[in-house]
Amino acid sequence: MTRRLVISAWLGFALAALFFYPLAVALQADMYYLQWQPRHVAELAAVLAALGLLIAVALFVLWPRSSRSASLALIAIATIPLASFVAGVSRQLPFDDLLRAAWENRGVRLALPSALAACVTVSVVLWPKAFNRWFRRLLIVLSPVSLLVFGSIIASAFHVVPTIAVDRAPGSAGARPGAECAPVLALLFDELSFSYLYDENGHVRTDYPEIGRLSAEATNYLDVAAPARETLISMPSFLAARHLRDIRIEDGGIFEVTEDGRLQRFSVSAQDGLFATARRLGFTTEMAGYYLPYCDLLGNLVDACRSMSFYNVSTTSDGFSLAGPVLTTLVLFPRQFPFGLLKNRPFARLQRKLVDVTAAFARRPMQGARPVFRFVHFSVPHLPFVFDAAGYSPPFNPLQTSPDSQYVRQLRFVDRLFGELAGQMRREGTYERATIVLLADHGFRFGGREANPLQIPFIAKMARQTSRVDIATAVQGERLLKQVLERSCEVQ
Repeated sequence: MTRRLVISAWLGFALAALFFYPLAVALQADMYYLQWQPRHVAELAAVLAALGLLIAVALFVLWPRSSRSASLALIAIATIPLASFVAGVSRQLPFDDLLRAAWENRGVRLALPSALAACVTVSVVLWPKAFNRWFRRLLIVLSPVSLLVFGSIIASAFHVVPTIAVDRAPGSAGARPGAECAPVLALLFDELSFSYLYDENGHVRTDYPEIGRLSAEATNYLDVAAPARETLISMPSFLAARHLRDIRIEDGGIFEVTEDGRLQRFSVSAQDGLFATARRLGFTTEMAGYYLPYCDLLGNLVDACRSMSFYNVSTTSDGFSLAGPVLTTLVLFPRQFPFGLLKNRPFARLQRKLVDVTAAFARRPMQGARPVFRFVHFSVPHLPFVFDAAGYSPPFNPLQTSPDSQYVRQLRFVDRLFGELAGQMRREGTYERATIVLLADHGFRFGGREANPLQIPFIAKMARQTSRVDIATAVQGERLLKQVLERSCEVQ
């Protein structure tokens, strides 16, 4: 009885830990992107203990039995933890890109899981006792891997905690006295394509009436270059208000690659940076977004801030949740079949929550003693494609990029979302007197009708502007955004 109790307890917690193996790998290699907090450590420890206890009880009941039904029950308990372990290992292999490419082959993708399921079925039917015996041995052999998971959890409790939420009194350091500037709302939509948004004549397509309405009374910059093809470089470039050559994440921090190839800690505190400029002009500064820990990057340059992870579900809420680590682990699964079947729903719900939180931040009142500069980085129309013009409506596979129909339907949601934000500002009386900027970090990267992912839409309605202006001069987006901010102090 004692031996059975010990084995059941050990394997119960080992299987629970194997399920969280992808999260443990991310905690070792990509904690910066997870924006990991002490609350998240507590959530993971609590759910690991609860799940381990449940599995241990089930194993204690099954362990003396060797029937086919017992084997099937053992398989049911262990399949998802083992699959999760395989998913985590696949990301660690040096040839993971090759594996992903091979798995894109439909024959391979269907044949291997089918063959494995057939082998297990035949073994259980013909040799139930032998299968039961060897399957248990396999679980015991793999169980020490759980120690790596426990080690990652413990180590994550001692890392430097990034700030993900700020709400303090407006700063005054460096602000010029008596500054008279229009409030500025900059809405950056991730992967918003110029080619999809505009037609061949340089007008916003009729499919997007709300953005078209903005375009008709704003300045349309028709030749704006994105800082880079990827968010990791583009967003820091916008914050620094200069073109960055490359960005790397090393040792839990963000580093800029210099012209001579050296790594230096990235900083946005230079006086010519976007938020330093806003502070100097007398703005109350605000930022919200996903993917990077913006509150941590901006530090004292931001008065209100909210940042969220594209992978860590728990960053989208403030409360304690046992579901957070489970859903985060599923989000970290590969998108390929069969893992995608478990990943799709949690990833879709994460996208919905990211939009809800950033939209709520964008709707904050812009009235106060000092003008507000608010920069909001939305996660749409970037995948997962879970929205259409009517709202949240996830398809079976929200990660499908070709054909581009799912991207287009989410782009229609972006139009609706912008219309809702603009409508609220009109009702509050702030729309006319505010500078409103709509832009992107880069275009659609998966083909379709995309002509140039580095050409981005950039529409700026200055305060009290009511007529359209087109500017075809080539300009870098990271410089233009800072220029528009500065011009907002010239139109009062």
